[in-house]
Amino acid sequence: MMRRALALAAPWLVACASTSPTEAVRDTAKLVEDRTGRRIFWNEGGQADALVARRVRELVERELSVDSAVAVALLNNRHLQAVYEDLSVAQADLVQAGLLRNPTLSGSVAIPVTGSGVQTGFGVGIMQEFLDLFFLSARRKVAGAELEATELRVTDEVLRTTADVEVAFYALIAAQQIVDMRRTVLDAGDAAVGLAEAQHAAGNIGDLDLANERALFEQVRTDLKRSEIDCLVAREALTRLLGVWGPSTTFRVPSKLPDLPASEAPVEHLETIAVARRADLASARAHTQALAHAAALAKNGRFLGGAGAGAAIERSPERYTAVSPGVSLEIPVFDQRQAAIARLEALVRQSSEREGALAVDIRSEVRVARGRLLAARDLVERYAKVVVPLREQVVKLSQEQYGAMLLGAYQLLAAKQNEVNAYREFIESLREYWIARVDVERAIGASIPGALPPRPTGATPP
Repeated sequence: MMRRALALAAPWLVACASTSPTEAVRDTAKLVEDRTGRRIFWNEGGQADALVARRVRELVERELSVDSAVAVALLNNRHLQAVYEDLSVAQADLVQAGLLRNPTLSGSVAIPVTGSGVQTGFGVGIMQEFLDLFFLSARRKVAGAELEATELRVTDEVLRTTADVEVAFYALIAAQQIVDMRRTVLDAGDAAVGLAEAQHAAGNIGDLDLANERALFEQVRTDLKRSEIDCLVAREALTRLLGVWGPSTTFRVPSKLPDLPASEAPVEHLETIAVARRADLASARAHTQALAHAAALAKNGRFLGGAGAGAAIERSPERYTAVSPGVSLEIPVFDQRQAAIARLEALVRQSSEREGALAVDIRSEVRVARGRLLAARDLVERYAKVVVPLREQVVKLSQEQYGAMLLGAYQLLAAKQNEVNAYREFIESLREYWIARVDVERAIGASIPGALPPRPTGATPP
């Protein structure tokens, strides 16, 4: 029976002999590529690492696009590299699940305490636990399901990081765009103050008009300082996600946000796509399956304790040698694994409920993200086609009436301030659109089917 069990176990022992997570990393990379079309890299301290470092430098030396920014993060983000090590841990657990317990070697010495001429005897024995052979397959099934859950969880972490990079990328472009807009307004305000001072000296405007012009100029200067701080914060957020430091932190991004796509991709049936494609939901499902396998294993072996077989060789003081085969068997009188089984069954129920709750949350996230995307698109179009042109027209008419002495300087300054605010709100609404689009892709766990790529021309009011 022992030889037959060893023969059955041999293929399993050979199959799980390697602790290298290469295959698990390959499977995870395929999961990521299937969902996003992007590739990941696991830093193993080999020659490929130098090539990856060179590739990262090449990417950050050029102006980043959203795709190249994500590529840098997937190659270089140290938090992701740490997450990839979870695959090594899960692979090691799989190997451990397929290994037998080590045999136990024992020894004894018989020391005579009475009589004369009697020599010392000794004994050597070896004992091997053999019931493990019959549970190798079940243990590997549990560990295999946990490895699958880990692969999916790592995939979800990669997708989460990808979304974070895209959000930070668009936030930085918008922050820079607002800074550039405020600098342009500041330069124009400086000229306007100079003109107002000349008009005041000539007696064409009063003290109040000059004070209003100066107040507007100082307000623009203050707003510019705030925008510069916002830009710094947004830049450092993207820097952390890219995992760069030193000279590489001087990376460049486009000066303007992409235009809206000409048309929006269909957003029906996204909930179905999300339930089928979300890696975190698939990971929760695999984890529940692993717990179910573990509970079944515990039930099947509840009346089987430890059991071992072996032999001992004894050399007696009377100068004869004896071979003593032996077995040991644990009798499950007090502990029949009731507590362990109850615990595993509770964990299975808990994991199943969390899986169901996650599925409900995912559907809700998709509906919210879809609603935000459509609303953000409508808002951008309204700013571009209605609000900003109206503010520009108000300023133009106010300047004409001001030149004809029909409007005071305060009303003209207010019109200019409202125009600047409209420009800023347009940029912010365009940023929110692209962030909402990222949220939709994050919610469904994949790229939006049929979505058009961003157009990098940039849409900004004059």
